[in-house]
Amino acid sequence: MSLFNHAKSVKKTIHCLGQFPVAFLSYDEPNADQHWDLLRKNRPGNLVARVHRVKGFDAAHKAAAAAFPNASHVITVDADNLVDLKFFNLQLQADIDMPISYSWNGRQHTNGLMYGNGGIKLWSRIHLENMRSHEAADNKRDAVDFCWDGTQYKTLSGCWSTTFTNASAYQAFRVGFREGVKLSMDQGQTVPFEQWTARLHGANYQRLLTWMTIGADVEHGWWTIYGARLAVKLLQYDDFDPTHIRDYDWFKDFFESHSKNDPEKSSQKLSKSISTGLGFKLPEFDANHSTVVKQLQFHPNKELTNEDVLAQTNLKFYGWFNG
Repeated sequence: MSLFNHAKSVKKTIHCLGQFPVAFLSYDEPNADQHWDLLRKNRPGNLVARVHRVKGFDAAHKAAAAAFPNASHVITVDADNLVDLKFFNLQLQADIDMPISYSWNGRQHTNGLMYGNGGIKLWSRIHLENMRSHEAADNKRDAVDFCWDGTQYKTLSGCWSTTFTNASAYQAFRVGFREGVKLSMDQGQTVPFEQWTARLHGANYQRLLTWMTIGADVEHGWWTIYGARLAVKLLQYDDFDPTHIRDYDWFKDFFESHSKNDPEKSSQKLSKSISTGLGFKLPEFDANHSTVVKQLQFHPNKELTNEDVLAQTNLKFYGWFNG
């Protein structure tokens, strides 16, 4: 059972997650139909709807809210996400009237990471209707992601889905590039290499290193690694505009300009400039290395604070948490 407790002064009620409607968000994912079929076969017809080909992240989530106008909350499932159906048996202890949205970890098939990216989310419908993010953002912080405001987004323990983002070279490249951009930022601002140990969250740094190195053991895994490395290179050296990652039309053209490249060789070419910024050589892990690293990964069940990272990693020996 996954529980989130608000302050003691707030009245808490237990809710079964299976009572909330599910909006399945799809755009062009190759595995969308397969995942949608499984979901709709296992949810009541009045509690599941597909939001398809809506342009814009903010617009798609507004459409999810509109699909269930009488619901207090709406669960969203990304199309590349395969849900563990036991999720709908879980209970949440919270004040249902609070305009707060909750997120559970998703497991990345390509590199084994488990965090909020791609995970299942439970949104207050009021929050969905009123938020302004991505293409509708009115500030730089929210222009590329949802989750900067800790008062409105809460991560809960548990991992209840697996995200398959490697069904095509394009899909794999896109997710690697997007995460390479997002994890290189703090509060919507790109963090230069020399400030990583002072400004990046330690957990995000670990995740970013993983996106740039792990995945050679799965189909199209090198495309993900290439995307992540290219994102870091462009942000650090070429003054890249991070808001491009919210535009799938731009992404398609961008990928076409790189699609003839060999992703493994191209990744290796990027290693020199990235290694210079990191201060150590970015390793080239083959399939066997990736398989072992995935088995060694450890993912705490709660939302990580820097104190958690300090206590559970060796980052302090590499210049972190000294400021």
